[in-house]
Amino acid sequence: MFTILVANPKGGAGKSTLSTNIAGMLASTKQRVVIMDLDKQQSATNWLSRRPGMLPKIMSWNEQTDMEELRTFAPQWMVIDTHARLRRADRTYLLSRANCVLVPVNPSVFDIEATAKFLIKLHADPNVQSGKVAIGMVGSRTDSRTRMAQELNNFFKRSGLPVVMFVPDSVVYPQCARDGVSIYDLPASRTENQIEAWLPLVNWIREQLNRSRTAGVPETAVDVAVQPGVVQIA
Repeated sequence: MFTILVANPKGGAGKSTLSTNIAGMLASTKQRVVIMDLDKQQSATNWLSRRPGMLPKIMSWNEQTDMEELRTFAPQWMVIDTHARLRRADRTYLLSRANCVLVPVNPSVFDIEATAKFLIKLHADPNVQSGKVAIGMVGSRTDSRTRMAQELNNFFKRSGLPVVMFVPDSVVYPQCARDGVSIYDLPASRTENQIEAWLPLVNWIREQLNRSRTAGVPETAVDVAVQPGVVQIA
């Protein structure tokens, strides 16, 4: 499995929105996707429980998951939606399993300050230092016309990390969360602008997949991948 870790120490940063829409995007291209939900609120799990049965299947991986069913499903992708208080040992373990990390950030001074400290910890990890795990930044609920959006952009520039995308501030995302769908499951007439905004992220994920394959980085098998019980949920 190619594993995408979505992480940020700040609650409400948009981790679940990012995780569920990435999963929906991959599933819409006939990829087999599993979401590991480590968030105490279980937002991604609840989203999956509301997902209409006629849409492409996305499996949930938690302590109640039937491992035989998961192996039969043979997921090609795993999206890990983390909680805010990720312990150091858990962060290290997850980074050892991930192929890339996406860090969503809200345009607020509190979120920027918390994320700056988190990035220092990420950079100190051997898997990041070696280049095995790539980091991409995502602006959450961003209105480019605001001053805070400009401050967020300045923060991204100072980080020296690639800015994968800016998630527009749109009512479509709360509606998707409510209905158990992603923007890729909705009619094109409703999501044309949103799909365009996600293209840079889609291309970045494709680049990381190609990079991992070129570098010969082994993809995690179901039998030895991250086990939900190993990571403590704060």
